[in-house]
Amino acid sequence: MKNLFLIGFIISLALSFNAKEIRVGLFEKVNIKKVDIFYNIGRFEFYSESETYGIMSNKNDKISFESNNDKVKAYMNGKYLGDQIWFRLDYRSENNSVIISNGKKKRKYKGNIILYSINGELKIVNEINIDKYVEGVIKGEAGYGYSLEYYKVQAVISRTYALHYQKHKQEGFDLCDHTHCQVYDGINYKKTITQAVEATSEEVLVDSSLTYINTLFHSNCGGQTVSTDFVWSKKLECMESIMDTFCLNSSQAKWKKTISKITWIQFLSKKTGKSISVVKSNDLNFNQFQRKEFYEFGNYKVRLVDIRSNFRLKSTYFSVHDIGDKIILIGRGYGHGVGLCQEGGIVMAKTHTYKEVLHHYYKNVSIMPISKVEYYKLF
Repeated sequence: MKNLFLIGFIISLALSFNAKEIRVGLFEKVNIKKVDIFYNIGRFEFYSESETYGIMSNKNDKISFESNNDKVKAYMNGKYLGDQIWFRLDYRSENNSVIISNGKKKRKYKGNIILYSINGELKIVNEINIDKYVEGVIKGEAGYGYSLEYYKVQAVISRTYALHYQKHKQEGFDLCDHTHCQVYDGINYKKTITQAVEATSEEVLVDSSLTYINTLFHSNCGGQTVSTDFVWSKKLECMESIMDTFCLNSSQAKWKKTISKITWIQFLSKKTGKSISVVKSNDLNFNQFQRKEFYEFGNYKVRLVDIRSNFRLKSTYFSVHDIGDKIILIGRGYGHGVGLCQEGGIVMAKTHTYKEVLHHYYKNVSIMPISKVEYYKLF
């Protein structure tokens, strides 16, 4: 019966969608059994599915939670409160915050905190206004030290991605807090990031069907972004390949790698199903002045993404030079090359508006407020 209660609770979380709020699974990179929540600022109402425990408002207040199969044990200031299907801490004011520690890391969070357990793994969920979430994402994904205009670019991208990529619904939250979704580091204290998020509040990127687009980005495109079908399988109209000169003088614009010729030939033999002697008989040199999908030698070809994955290359944008017993790869860019080139965007944002940057990298899209998008979807 308790499993049915837990399943019902998770389903209720998944169904209660609000585009202006996001539920983020915290510390999802590791399996959590225990967590401590400390008072930081303001007042929080503390309750479970069957009891109310009062207000967390004292600077010395500490609540500890432990997983217990599909229930959670709670201790407030050392006193055992019992085990329940779920517990919540609801803020009284938007500026209220708590400190959460998993024993290794401590972070500060605004918003509500929800705790429950699935198969003995403690789930800590931060239910927060999407703009406050975006601030924490920019802090985690981009870091400090960039211009206001670039932070606006990152704000729109992060907000859109949060609404597009919600693949943790079955676990009771929308996104996790690490690279599987977006890195989210809790409260941001950088004024420029807050200003950027407020200036673009509610703004998202949608395609012609009013669908939140997958706002993919990478470090450096090397001078040309790549179409999605060159990297994955499906072609997205909003991710066209474009020429980009803004990133050419940035740190990740060029790279070089040396591979032994026999290793290269063995790999090509395996991928094509041809013998080593057949591979050897072909000219292995290859030029990529513009982005291609395949490395071609003789009558054979291998997807560049497969080469990148096997040899752990910085990008698929490289030329191949056969020199003696070595294969020299001369490459450009860093990352999958789809969507926003971050280093290019940083440079472009110095002389262009954030909307110009977004329309440069994402094609056939509109910048719209979330409320308008959700309203139009009703019809």
